[in-house]
Amino acid sequence: MIIVLGFFVAAVVIFPTFKPGDLVTGLGITSVAVGFAFKDVLQNFFAGILILWRRPFVVGDQIKFREFDGTVEEINVRSTRIKTYDGERAVIPNGEIYTSALLVRTAYERRRVSLIVGIGYRDSIEEARETMMRALKKTEGVLDQPSPSAHVVELAPSSVNFNVLFWTKSQRADVRLTSDRVITSIKLALDEAGIDMPYPHSVVMFHDVTVKRKGDLERCKDLEL
Repeated sequence: MIIVLGFFVAAVVIFPTFKPGDLVTGLGITSVAVGFAFKDVLQNFFAGILILWRRPFVVGDQIKFREFDGTVEEINVRSTRIKTYDGERAVIPNGEIYTSALLVRTAYERRRVSLIVGIGYRDSIEEARETMMRALKKTEGVLDQPSPSAHVVELAPSSVNFNVLFWTKSQRADVRLTSDRVITSIKLALDEAGIDMPYPHSVVMFHDVTVKRKGDLERCKDLEL
């Protein structure tokens, strides 16, 4: 305190026009300017400290943040680096990633996968359900617990739709590989059971312009697409 007072006295003696209030005012304006200039830097720094301390995700986790989807490569006090599945690097300021919602895909060991499978209206719902369940239980990568399921969820225009649910390991490679196996197994099992998997189709009618009488549909040609 004595040193500060001595500085003010010396400044007044050397510079008669100097007023201590001018220095205080100048320091205040400078502090505000510096604060605005370093606002983002400080925000990212403290957010980085919180991420490293609270560990909402760690290096090696697979996360989705906005349009970025990939594996966390590095977390430092300024930013988080993600290697996307396309082999690109995304550098995200910690201030943004800490204050926004993100999805940690590998937070748990298991992940649930959902598929929509449609059957024909003339096919048996129970037979189709049993066929798909047998296929699911035989498919490599599908976990026993929680057990898979198949429930009717929609009467669509061309099909009766099932929502097929199963659990597998949470890594993206496991999800993609197991999903491929499940879809293949269900398709082959339904084909073997003679259960139809219809697809949307339209009927277009071309009217013969040589017909003299309007409304005479006997000479119309039907084309099914």
